[in-house]
Amino acid sequence: MYFPDYEATNDSLAYQNDTYENILNGFTTECGVYFTYFLNLLGAYYLPVIIVFGLVGNMLSCVVFLSTHLKMRSSSYYLAALAVTDFGYLSILLVNYLNYISAMDLYNREGWCQVFVYISGVCSTLSTWLIVAFTVERFIAVQYPLQRPYMCTVSRAKLILTVLSLVALLSQLYLFWTAGIVKQREALYYVYYGCDMRPEYKEFMKIVNFIDTITTLVVPLILIVTMNTMISRNLLVFKKRFRRDSSGEGLAIQRIDTQSTSLGRPSSQCSVQTKQSSIHKRRDTQSPVEQNASLLYIPSLKRIVSTNSQQNVTKVLLLISTIFICLNLPSYFIRLYFYALNVLEKEVPTEIYCVQQFTMMLFYTNFSVNFVLYAMYGITFRNCLKQLIWNLLRRNCCRFK
Repeated sequence: MYFPDYEATNDSLAYQNDTYENILNGFTTECGVYFTYFLNLLGAYYLPVIIVFGLVGNMLSCVVFLSTHLKMRSSSYYLAALAVTDFGYLSILLVNYLNYISAMDLYNREGWCQVFVYISGVCSTLSTWLIVAFTVERFIAVQYPLQRPYMCTVSRAKLILTVLSLVALLSQLYLFWTAGIVKQREALYYVYYGCDMRPEYKEFMKIVNFIDTITTLVVPLILIVTMNTMISRNLLVFKKRFRRDSSGEGLAIQRIDTQSTSLGRPSSQCSVQTKQSSIHKRRDTQSPVEQNASLLYIPSLKRIVSTNSQQNVTKVLLLISTIFICLNLPSYFIRLYFYALNVLEKEVPTEIYCVQQFTMMLFYTNFSVNFVLYAMYGITFRNCLKQLIWNLLRRNCCRFK
């Protein structure tokens, strides 16, 4: 794929850059021998690995979120939709990669070109706003906990997902007209054609790129960073307050509850009564003032478990959105830099293309990394995944007996 200056500001795959094509060919003169060799390794080995791993990981994530008890949480539907969009984007990236290594001649065909570019544009846009959506939900749950049962519901999550999907599908329809098979370069007696932006839409795409930069880059970035900052602040405040209030009998209940939860034993009315009887015995040795103080904090086991569960979900979602920012921010800066040079009608330094190739690898990693985050830091997700695999193996074993 060819890479003119104005293409660096669009989210769709065909309009961003030629990624591995430039990586594999390299800019030896401008980037240096060692950095070019490093980019060659990334394009030849790292890119196909993250594509395959991301496809498998996103598929497993979607199955876990929608086929286990996690489907009772509204956040699971956002994460399942995110897995679907990431799967779609990586699928188009795989088709483009196979086309480049001559394993499949499909991407650079009229009709297929527009479909692939459209799907990648929809998935990229929807992925960004899904991150914003569940960040907003977590912000409401942390900032306004009393409103969470009424606002953060499964039905509301499905409605928001439907609206976001329709907006993404409609907003990228212009790609069917602006993308096509165009001449990219000439070599001796051969002319190379590929899927790219039609030259007659260059001025139109400048306007579209400005709107796209605001709606899929600036606004989501500001919203995610702002809400993540406030969520982190509230988590720290809650942690300090919980530690301060969890002295005496409250701390004893918390330790007992933590042990029970870690051992996987469900709480029962009998265990709660046992804890309360031990607290009453201990309170008999206290003075009246100490007894009144201890009565101020006797949280129920159900409330503690619910609070801990919500805190764990919040931490995982906070981590996902933070990783999203870290992996996307370098390519975002490059996009803004390209856009500024384009507005000022200045030539883009060739060295910047070398840096862009590396930042785009980080960008593509974002579509593959979520499964790792779920498995490493999501205790409930990990347990559900293990149970799902165990049930599948047991079912297959019983079938072959």
